[in-house]
Amino acid sequence: MSSKGIIYEISKSRLDFYYFWLKQKMYVEAIFNNIANRILNEIESAEQSVYIAVAWFTNKLIFDKLVIKAKNGCKVYIIISNDKINENSLIDFELLEQFSGKVYKIGDGDTNLMHNKFCVIDHTTVITGSYNWSYKAESNHENIVINSNNSTLAEQFIKEFHCIVEKQFPNQTIEDFDFPLDKIIKRLEVLKNLIILEDIDDLELITKKLLIYKFNIDINTIISCIQGKEYGKAITAIQLFISNYQQLSIWNDPEIAGIKLEIKILESQINAFDNEKIELEKVLSDFQHRHTLELGEIILEILKLRKIKFKNQPREKETEEDFNNYQEQFEIEKQKKQFELTNEEKLDLKKKFRKATTFCHPDKVNDEQKEEAERIFINLKKAYDEHDIDTVNQILKDLESGKLFQSNADTISEKEKLKTILEQLKANLKRIEQEIIELKNNETFEVINNITNWDNYFTATKEQLKEELHNLTLEIQP
Repeated sequence: MSSKGIIYEISKSRLDFYYFWLKQKMYVEAIFNNIANRILNEIESAEQSVYIAVAWFTNKLIFDKLVIKAKNGCKVYIIISNDKINENSLIDFELLEQFSGKVYKIGDGDTNLMHNKFCVIDHTTVITGSYNWSYKAESNHENIVINSNNSTLAEQFIKEFHCIVEKQFPNQTIEDFDFPLDKIIKRLEVLKNLIILEDIDDLELITKKLLIYKFNIDINTIISCIQGKEYGKAITAIQLFISNYQQLSIWNDPEIAGIKLEIKILESQINAFDNEKIELEKVLSDFQHRHTLELGEIILEILKLRKIKFKNQPREKETEEDFNNYQEQFEIEKQKKQFELTNEEKLDLKKKFRKATTFCHPDKVNDEQKEEAERIFINLKKAYDEHDIDTVNQILKDLESGKLFQSNADTISEKEKLKTILEQLKANLKRIEQEIIELKNNETFEVINNITNWDNYFTATKEQLKEELHNLTLEIQP
């Protein structure tokens, strides 16, 4: 193939490749329960590296898992506070250093405190949130947010990790042997030029040198394209990789870089928290819908008989209102459109919905694109509520193959504007978190949450209502 032919293929395949590339990308999830177990599961998947920055680390189960990973060649770096809590824990941090790991202790417990809470696994998964890796945190109202397959965000956190170490320990540096970004970008530039020059033999040689970084989803995509001889897609992937990662070094003002990173963290947290809130509201809505459809006619008959029973008595008005209100609710629920899905289909629907929200959540989108994002999000939420899996799939496919929405952190560089956006996001996150707490403390939700099997519940409740209806019928008969 000529160079002209290759360039034509690059142009022709660009839009098609966006779909191919993006469908593997980000997934955001908020975790509020069994947090330590979830962290253990994420660490179990680590192959190359784990970077951890937390104030307090007393959970020995998690630490022991990290030691096992270090023994198997995974590089583990930890930053913690240098205080009595960590000092008096059951963890022997020096044990990690026997296997080429490193623990950095910051401050003296009173000043220069460690406030960061994040973990980066294999340069692709980022864990953030309010949760410290301590036993005490298990009993608090804490949370984490897991960003999967977000290599760009991961690199920003690793860069922050390096900055903390360099500031506190000027004579120590961490060499990123597991993912040397500058060297990788240079190799990718070489690969791109070799493709254009049609130098296939050297292309295979350089590609082999990238195999050790295959744990990174973006590098894996590039290697797969080259091995599959999809050279146009390979160049597009290379250009996207270089563009994304070089953004990490173009911010001259370190404060702006920090604010941009905070904005992206908050955007992901809001996305994950909002998904959790939507899920809680959906549990309430789905239960009410099924309750009305399965039990509504019997309840209406009971309320109708109660009206007769209390006619011309002090409770007449109350029973009349109860009947009218429930009848109105019954008619509304009957009109609702909701497809029947198996449990497996419901799980797939939930996964696809959450993935779609990572592309179009209005709080993650800059002001110029917000109106379009809100329109798509409303349609997505409507389809999710209706169990319309086909529409959710189509919206996800359109988002993956269409243009990318951009964050304010990617489009704004004015420090004061960024600070204003940051404060707005903090307020939004706090509001959503409070709404989640209120939903979970809601008496109705607590009752529903304690029902282990809805089928059994509705069967038993229907029998109880039938008995009540029968007794009431006998009671009012002349």
